[in-house]
Amino acid sequence: DTAGSYKISTDTIQGYFFSASGNFTTTGSQVAKLKGIGKPLSVGTHIFTVNYNGTICEFSVTVIAGSGGTGVFTISCTGAIVNGAYSVGVAMTSGNTVTLNVTVTTIGTWSISTAPAVSGVIFNGSGTFANTGAQTISLIATGTSTTGGTANFPVSAGGSTCNFQVNFSIGTDYFPRTVNSNWSYEFDDTPSDSVLVKVIPQTLTASGNSYNIFMWTDNAANGFDTSGYYRRSGSDYYEWIDMGSYIGFDNPLWIEYNFLKDNLTVGGIWNTTSVTGTITPMGGTATNVTARFLFTILQQNTSVFVKGIAYTNTIVVRQDLQTLVGATWTTVTAAGHLRNYFSRDKGLIKQDYYNATGVVDSKMEVRRLLVY
Repeated sequence: DTAGSYKISTDTIQGYFFSASGNFTTTGSQVAKLKGIGKPLSVGTHIFTVNYNGTICEFSVTVIAGSGGTGVFTISCTGAIVNGAYSVGVAMTSGNTVTLNVTVTTIGTWSISTAPAVSGVIFNGSGTFANTGAQTISLIATGTSTTGGTANFPVSAGGSTCNFQVNFSIGTDYFPRTVNSNWSYEFDDTPSDSVLVKVIPQTLTASGNSYNIFMWTDNAANGFDTSGYYRRSGSDYYEWIDMGSYIGFDNPLWIEYNFLKDNLTVGGIWNTTSVTGTITPMGGTATNVTARFLFTILQQNTSVFVKGIAYTNTIVVRQDLQTLVGATWTTVTAAGHLRNYFSRDKGLIKQDYYNATGVVDSKMEVRRLLVY
């Protein structure tokens, strides 16, 4: 977002870590190459966490023994231990693992995968057996579940095959994205002014992420058009959006937009990625603008009445437009602000637009919904 010096480091896992420092001379997408420092103290798959400028990601490194060849072993799913929470639409993390029993007859390296994916999820693992006999191994899940219910994951090794089960629940979700879920919204208490929004089975892959596709129509006889692309990762909810058009830039600018965090308390705030573009008024001169959105949690787990229906466990989020003036982020009060109401396992139930004087100028309210 801003040129200048940087220093990026991971945490230290089993005696080693990764770090890099340098200088970004321009803005935009770039590569920072982190060097390994230290010496691994054990074999296995190690998960490193990188924190920088309010963002976080993980990557894994597999450490193998210096010698020993390929291990020979059989595997059993009896007594399999599945760790972590598994919910539809929620990306797997390093805490989503399964522990399996194996019997090793020859020491050496091992590698197991449950591919192809089951319900959008794959378990992988690798390491080195230092001893023979009965022991356990751990596989780490990757991907995002697409269907609920109990899924069977087959795993094979050394001529033995077994299955372990994982239950994917609908879980707690403030913006459901399950296929065929649909919502009907009414504008400004006018029954004839409404839209129908639904989730279709197809997905969109963009910038390395998979998004559920939402469609909308104000007249089903005329067909549906795309209304947005959405995904969830843990407590964060994202939209793949043309931010250039959303803000009013002269040109399109597609980015991922974090519109909800469901784990913050009242007063919690976060910002979207900043974007820069030109805005040219009719007959005027183009102006460079750097903008972002500021979100604030106004209420958490509250009850909200919409069209006479009480929606409990609702998060109320304020959304303000900010622009960079000199070196200071300044809220554009003349643009007013949005208040979005997200109800647990129901989704967006209400959206109010407040004008510059703080008065509700327009509103959108759910009048019927069906979440699968």
